Amino acid sequence: MSVFCVICLVILLLACGHNAIHRRQKRYLLFTKDTQWGVFVTLSIPLHPETTVSVAWFFEANYYNVDNSTYFEPLLGDINIARSRNERNADLMSDFTRRRLYFLIERVLEQHDYSGRACLLRVICENGTSNLLHSGVLGDILHLILTPSTSMAEDNLPDCYYEAEYYGLDDRCEKYTESCPSSPLEVITTFIDRLI
Repeated sequence: MSVFCVICLVILLLACGHNAIHRRQKRYLLFTKDTQWGVFVTLSIPLHPETTVSVAWFFEANYYNVDNSTYFEPLLGDINIARSRNERNADLMSDFTRRRLYFLIERVLEQHDYSGRACLLRVICENGTSNLLHSGVLGDILHLILTPSTSMAEDNLPDCYYEAEYYGLDDRCEKYTESCPSSPLEVITTFIDRLI
């Protein structure tokens, strides 16, 4: 029975082409400019067994890492593929604007049965009256996203987002409760409170 299992396993491995895994290009880890790593070792010896006084020696070694892959050109081979991929990712990030982010948030709100732009404007307004800024990392991120004035002014971002922020600073968000009766920010903050 065990011989049959071994034969089946060998046939299965040959049929799946497990050697294809070894044919891909090798990957390397490169670091950003001026990246360094260090090794710290401490040796502490008590002076007397009945006291808490001790003598300690600290050993430290710092090493700068290579930031340019051309140092390893003979080892890496063709590295242009990775460079073009990084350039493509940089182009995608340069196209990511606050307007696109708000558009995505509006679509998500619509998928959860909220009226997209109206509820986003209400959330931006309520963000101005709330204390999200002092609610930890998630609160800081939400405050950053929901405060249009925290980024450079965009020509194509509608003024209604800035108006909602300023209405929130004046604690005048009643305008947005008519078009968005239930607050998505309440759901978000309740969820964050449960996480914490």
